[in-house]
Order: sequence, then structure tokens, then C-alpha cells
Amino acid sequence: MSVLNGSFLSSPHISQTIFHFEGISYTTHILPQWYYPGSSEVINAVFILLHIPTLSNIFATLVLSVVLWKLALTFRLSKHYALLFALAFTTLNVMLRWLNAVSIDIWIGVWFALSIILLERPRKSVFYFAQLGFVLGMLIGSKYTAWFFLPALILFYAKDLYRSINLVRVLAFLVPFSIFGLFWYIRNYLLTHDPFYPLSVLGFKGLGYFSDSHNSIWNITLHHPFTMFNAGYGEYKLWIFSVLVAIGVLLYEYVIKKNYRMSNTNKLFFIGLLNFLSFLQFPTDAHVWIMVSSFRYSFPAFIPLMLGVFLLASKYKKEELLGYVTIASMINVLTMAYYPKLVLVFLPLTLVIVYLLQGGSIKAGKAK
Repeated sequence: MSVLNGSFLSSPHISQTIFHFEGISYTTHILPQWYYPGSSEVINAVFILLHIPTLSNIFATLVLSVVLWKLALTFRLSKHYALLFALAFTTLNVMLRWLNAVSIDIWIGVWFALSIILLERPRKSVFYFAQLGFVLGMLIGSKYTAWFFLPALILFYAKDLYRSINLVRVLAFLVPFSIFGLFWYIRNYLLTHDPFYPLSVLGFKGLGYFSDSHNSIWNITLHHPFTMFNAGYGEYKLWIFSVLVAIGVLLYEYVIKKNYRMSNTNKLFFIGLLNFLSFLQFPTDAHVWIMVSSFRYSFPAFIPLMLGVFLLASKYKKEELLGYVTIASMINVLTMAYYPKLVLVFLPLTLVIVYLLQGGSIKAGKAK
């Protein structure tokens, strides 16, 4: 709402904060949501303004489907196989559960996938660096947790990107990155002397519940492993095991075979696992519904993990098997008692996938 009424930079104390460099007391405002980054919230605000807020996540899901299709094509999967990957992800419980809500977690998946698409094809142009600055700015400008997904991207793409930089391109990157990303953190620092308020990050104090490390996903999982696994399986179905597949493949390649070549599949598995480790540090609670809800933070982990499995299946000519896994995961969704009309969506999607597997003749991509 602050975006709609133009109050995202306003406060009773904003003038004294800017001109006298005085921080606002941590008790000045009691709603932590007021300090969250809001770049993707602008998109949601448009739907709220049009009085169709429940369509915002439907639109975001459609955008994510197209972006995931493009991401799979970037890694040289065939068009049919890329479409299957997009359908596999966007028909998961963890996606469909939020279709009728107003949330920005799906947009985190969009910006993260777009970041990989751009980073996979670096170019020596000012426009490319402006695009990259916008996408990464929207990523960190949409949610605090997005910062934790940057190290994996930096680790695997910074070297190639470094070869293309000069002063003009760096400035082209920094302008949109600052406007759409850093702006929110500068605002929060001026207001509270804490850029990540109300989170407790990098030594900043944070606020109450958000400072309690005992409520991390990792800690709650240790205390309630079966409940957390049930929540994860309920959201990702068989794809929850992509974590184990990634670990197994990397151990086999680097420990047993001692093959240190960085293939596209291995790179995606590494990115996914690093992001999964970051996901384990995010806040949750011992209540089951909160455990389930927490898995919406994991899109930047499971997007590369699932794509890595698709690349692996393409390499060993097992694409058809993944098609049936996708259908099996969709059938489980049909048991959702609260949304019986979903059958009208999933039966056509099932027919599409069957066509891709049989009539469409999925061809193996050139995945490395």
C-alpha cells in the first residue's frame, strides 16, 4: 500500500533522519513489513489498483513459466523438453498454493532465473550490463533473502563477467542496480541505521522474532525432521529428492571419478545446493503451516536443481521418465480438497505432457 499512496519513503521523522543523520528508534514502527524492499511489490500494487489483486500471482506464474522455458533453452534443451521443465515446476504444490494470494516469492524465482539466463550469455555491451543491473536490482530489491542467493551466482559467473567490464559498463550496471535494488537498503539505513531492518544480518540488531536463530529452517528441521520432510514432500513431491540426486552426482563426479570438469549439469547442481544451504538459514517456526509456507523461499534452490536433473536425464536419454514423474506430481495435486476445479487445469496439462512424450517426440538436448 505504501507504493500506491507514495509513502514508501515517508516517515514522521524522515526529515530529521536525512538532515541530522539521526536514526529512528526501533520502536517507532511496529510493523516490520513497512521496511521490506518493494521493487516487485510495485507489480502487485498495479493489480491492487485495478481491484484484481488475486490475479497478480497468476500473472507472475505465467511469466515464470515463460522464463523457465527460456532458461531451459539457454542450457540447450529442446523446445519440447524445455516446455516440460517449465510445466514440471509451475504445477508443483509450492507454486499453486499461492495462485490466489498476493506474494512476491514467485517474482524472486523470475528474477533469479533471468539472472542465470543473462549470466550464461555475457556480452560486451552497455545495454547488456544495464539489463543485468536491472534484473539483479529487482532480485535484491524484492526481498531480503535474495542477497543470500547472490554468492552462488558470483562464484560461477564473476570470472567470465570480469573480462567484459570497463568503467562505462560498470556504471550502466550500477544505475539500475541502485535504483531498483540498493535504494530500499539506503532508505532503511536512513530510517533505522539498519539496512536489513527488521532482520538480524551482518551484525545489525534486527527486531525480536527475526533475531531468533533458533527459528531457522535448519534448526526446526533438526527438532522436527519428519514434519519438515512431510512439508517439503507435500510442496515438491518427488522433486524434493533432487537435492539427493545433486549430492550423489557431485560426489560421484568429483570424489569417485575425480573428474573435475565443470559441466552445465554440475554447475546447476552446485548453484542449487548452495542456495539450498542458504534456504536452511531462513526463518520459520515449529507450526506445521509455517513449515509448509517456508518452502516458497526455496525457488532459487529448486529451479537449478530440477533443471540439473533434466540435463542429467537428457544426457542419459531418460527424458520420458521425467515426463511421467511430472505427471505423477500433478496427479498428487488433484487431491487438494479445497480446489476441486484444478482438475480443469491439470487434465489439459497432462494431455500436453503426454503429447510431448509421445506425439511430440521429445528430442534430447545438447546438454553437457
